[in-house]
Amino acid sequence: MIKKFWHDFWIFIIIILVIIGVFSGQGLILGLSVMSLTVLSVAWFWNKVSLENVEYIRLIPRRRVFIGETIPFLIELHNKKPIPVPRVDIIDNIPDSLNLIGPELKPSSTFNAVSMTHSTSVSAYQKTTWEYSVRPNKRGFYRLGSANIYGGDIFGLFESKKTTPSRDYILVYPHVFNLPDIGIPESRPLGEQITSLNMYQDVSWTRGIRGYVKGDPLRTIDWKSTAKKSELMVRTFESTNKNNVILAVSVETSLKIWEGYSAENLERVISASASLASYCTSEGFNLGFFSNGTPVLSDLPMTIPTSRSEDQLRDILETLATIGPMSSGSMSRNLTHTYKNFPLGSTVVLVTSIVNQDLLDSLRQIEESGCQVVLINVSDEICDVQDNFLKYELGAHFSRLESNGEFVPI
Repeated sequence: MIKKFWHDFWIFIIIILVIIGVFSGQGLILGLSVMSLTVLSVAWFWNKVSLENVEYIRLIPRRRVFIGETIPFLIELHNKKPIPVPRVDIIDNIPDSLNLIGPELKPSSTFNAVSMTHSTSVSAYQKTTWEYSVRPNKRGFYRLGSANIYGGDIFGLFESKKTTPSRDYILVYPHVFNLPDIGIPESRPLGEQITSLNMYQDVSWTRGIRGYVKGDPLRTIDWKSTAKKSELMVRTFESTNKNNVILAVSVETSLKIWEGYSAENLERVISASASLASYCTSEGFNLGFFSNGTPVLSDLPMTIPTSRSEDQLRDILETLATIGPMSSGSMSRNLTHTYKNFPLGSTVVLVTSIVNQDLLDSLRQIEESGCQVVLINVSDEICDVQDNFLKYELGAHFSRLESNGEFVPI
């Protein structure tokens, strides 16, 4: 404000001197005032065009990363005009959870952010580059806002500002561990068999070849094998029910909503769920997803149908990365309303930190409907369940990871 006042004051004084010089006939006053006015005009024009065709670009080679993964983060400033910019100041606020590493970092007035600050000059058609890296320490969706660029004339009389629009973002996936690291055995972690039902066949997954038996559908005949063996051979397929796994993720970390939430237990739930999703995908299961959480991004679903597509794990990890602590209702009520839509004979894997009677009643209903239930508790408080559910207590394993610094539930 004070700087602007002095700029306006000196402009006013120069104009007054020009008028005095004209009417007084004083050549010296007139000459100096005209020279000053000329300098002022040049400075004004230079300032006016200083930030024209100046581009500020963030170069992010990957926008989806895991916690603790380091990726380069480059900044480029392009001056795409024949007029140099003698002074450029840039302020760019970056979320501090991205753990930005590089020069010219200062505290920011924006909450939970640091400022990249640069002061430089760029010649005509020049490009300047700054090298940084990010090593995120917290899952989530981070939108990188606009950067403020300040420019001016060579005399320092005027200043202009430009705000660059931005759609840049970085999505940070949760921790993914090997199952033994969090206390789940690698051999048959979901039980001796995925399900006892074997009713339907998945024609997209061939199990083997056998001889034709009367009654086999003609569409299952493998003509290539038939030609080789000179007898009818048919393809056999895996059961769809055998490979359906529904990953149910409960974000409730307290019995009452007004008691707040436990960030530690929430991150344990998310990380255990991400680890199980990664395992199920690698094993070729039809993986589905269901949660009572609320995502940061409204276009991410809390229910994902079972699939073995290449994008299934990515979709689930993106949803887990953005789940917030607020629930859409109790997990027991959500499961009661939703489990009837699960494929018959599915294995329902529930990851939670709260086990109460209502939740156990819902799991019993699911089991009675023909599904297998796997209960995974990540809390330090061990739940005493008398049912025949396959159960894993992961609290001690996560405590060990936390004490070793391998898992930091921020």
